[in-house]
Amino acid sequence: MTDSTARLRDTPRTRPAKAPLSRQAVVTAALQLVDEVGCTAVTMRRVAQALDTGPASLYVYVADRDELMAEVYDLALAGVHLPGPADGDWRARLELLISRAITTLAGHDDIASVAITRVPTGPHALRILEATLTLLRAGGIDDNLCPWAADLLDQFVTSSALELAARLRDQRALTAAEGAAGATEEAMSEAAGSELDAVYGDLPADTYPTIHALRPAMTTAGRDSHAYANWKLSVIIDGLLSHRGPS
Repeated sequence: MTDSTARLRDTPRTRPAKAPLSRQAVVTAALQLVDEVGCTAVTMRRVAQALDTGPASLYVYVADRDELMAEVYDLALAGVHLPGPADGDWRARLELLISRAITTLAGHDDIASVAITRVPTGPHALRILEATLTLLRAGGIDDNLCPWAADLLDQFVTSSALELAARLRDQRALTAAEGAAGATEEAMSEAAGSELDAVYGDLPADTYPTIHALRPAMTTAGRDSHAYANWKLSVIIDGLLSHRGPS
């Protein structure tokens, strides 16, 4: 290929046309960046680069980065499938809904961190909130306490999703560095337990007698992360049930 041919092919007339810019395109590109680099690294400039445009162009569709990340968070929630009657009674459906929300958010790195500083009010967040409140009322939770209960569950979803996302990041890093064998749930839990055991073991027993007494349980209880997550959610729901309204 000659230089003149290369120049001819690399002109605005010969390049593939850019996809038209839209609010949906901006939000989708930002979510893809979150998946790749995490929330903190996503800037308006970086999103603009991904869309082959200038940062100023984005402000036609979103007011600022905060609004963009709120939209990105809501788009991530679009992947949460609401349980139905076939999934069991109100409690089984509530547990399934919470589990799905955690898994979905964790699949988009640390996007759940957006919910720490603002109340999600996008259409997908409201869809999940409606389902949560409906299930809480079906369980007999007092109407005045349902909003608090939903907020408590949302905090649990946020913290659990961030915890799971961190574990998935570590798993990917271990897989790249050591191969799949060292990145299994069992291997990672065993390594974490050994590290904690070493820390607790070095503590003076006369200063930390209870930690020493509970040391075996403290370094093994969390090794089955799924069982641990299910236990925490069960404790929360059991606590909510103690605040049922009058029957």
